[in-house]
Amino acid sequence: MSSTAPRCGPPMTPDGARPCRSPRSCARSGRSPESEESSPLRRCRGYSGSMSAAVPPNGIRHALVLGGGGAVGLSWMAGVVIGLRENGVDPARAERIVGTSAGAVVGAALAAEVDLSLLLRRPATDTADLPPIEFDPNSFGEIFGLLSTPGLDPAEARRRAGARALELNVGDPAAHIARIGAFVGHAEWPQRDLRITAIDLTTGELQVWTPDGKATLPEALASSTSVPGVFPPIPIEGTYYFDGGMRSPINADLAAGAERMLIIEPLAHLFPHSPSDRDLGGAATTFIVPDAGAIAAYGPDLFAVAALEPAYEAGLRQGAEAAPEVKDIWPSA
Repeated sequence: MSSTAPRCGPPMTPDGARPCRSPRSCARSGRSPESEESSPLRRCRGYSGSMSAAVPPNGIRHALVLGGGGAVGLSWMAGVVIGLRENGVDPARAERIVGTSAGAVVGAALAAEVDLSLLLRRPATDTADLPPIEFDPNSFGEIFGLLSTPGLDPAEARRRAGARALELNVGDPAAHIARIGAFVGHAEWPQRDLRITAIDLTTGELQVWTPDGKATLPEALASSTSVPGVFPPIPIEGTYYFDGGMRSPINADLAAGAERMLIIEPLAHLFPHSPSDRDLGGAATTFIVPDAGAIAAYGPDLFAVAALEPAYEAGLRQGAEAAPEVKDIWPSA
């Protein structure tokens, strides 16, 4: 992907949560399981600290939640998963996989049994004829300004941001579908409980794509990764959709009620959680987030080609380091 894509820039503010200003000064306020803690591996019993009557058990033992993170965060996530697998933990054994933006790509690759190491290379080899990614920092800033409008209903803020992204006419939806679909190389949905998030541009509300929905897998992935102002909203049967990370960086509430939850969150150092992610019932929840070495490997540009390999290596290391503790709650590889 082009290095002209956005830097960390004006961050999203899902459901009114205030973003952190920089990777190294990220305030932990509002993040109940890990406030005042800097460990890249964190465990808690749900977000609320106790079982919530509003979130009953859903019969799922293990749920995997994969967050957004751009191309660089995707590479880090792929490294984490491979590091876990090489050390006896297989995230793909989750009964439910929830993927947002970059996490949707990794989740689909896991569910479809695609070699995750290919995620670093496939776009360069399979999409060479596609037009480069175009990015206007002024338009990008305008859109994210809409998302953080004080006092505006979050869904309405997302609707306005999506409408503005559509007006900008950034890129070709078909090209983005081809670019993102090439990551997994599958036109068909895997027969797994895979949930991919997007935002309905008409309403600003969450759209969850599943194997029995109206979107093809490449369409679902393209819509989930369509950062407004960078990639075009994706039309699916007459309605436009864009990046699911505009609601929440992880959308973990889609796995609420599971007994055990593993959350791999590439941008935990930048974005606080949405209120919808803070009460996950009684799930025993483990978070893997970038440590200082990974943050340094990311650099300032989440789409920089030069950062893909360093981020992947950092993820590989962190996955290996996390595996002994994750084994306590997760099936073996």
